[in-house]
Amino acid sequence: MELEDATIRQRCVEQFETANNMTDVINALAALANTDCAERQEALAKFYAKWKGESLVVDKWLGIQATSRLPNTITAVKSLTEQEAFNIKNPNKVRALIGAFAHGNAVNFHDISGKGYEFITDYVIELNKLNPQIASRLTTVFTMWRKYDDQRQALMKQQLERIKAEPKLSKDVYEIVEKSLAE
Repeated sequence: MELEDATIRQRCVEQFETANNMTDVINALAALANTDCAERQEALAKFYAKWKGESLVVDKWLGIQATSRLPNTITAVKSLTEQEAFNIKNPNKVRALIGAFAHGNAVNFHDISGKGYEFITDYVIELNKLNPQIASRLTTVFTMWRKYDDQRQALMKQQLERIKAEPKLSKDVYEIVEKSLAE
């Protein structure tokens, strides 16, 4: 799929459509999700239509999209937060989409624009009120901020400061932020 060869892409689509096990289907879908092609959206739509009644399978579908290396992934993830497949009050859905983006998509999360950092911080702040444990887990993506280049360090530190400034910050989140900034 990295070769962007039409024959290989067709074989991937065939695997997606004809595989007799979920492993092969998921792997084909993941390959398509990382390819900017017309077949991508069609496969994602077909998969969701078939499996939307199976929560754990939908979580995989969300995660595949959240970890895509394509440049517009953050826009896609934001869009998915507004779909019926996502519910911020469901920790599994948050982990599958928001957590997968934060912890499993280094390319887009660490984009030099800082939009990935801002996006996750927005969710940490919102989740702090709903589920402090999930919020603190998301916050951990910022704990290694000193290991990045100067520009990313500044952007990540800015988001940690933004979280710290929140009123009524939970003990779980506060502890991670404070420790991260102090180290």
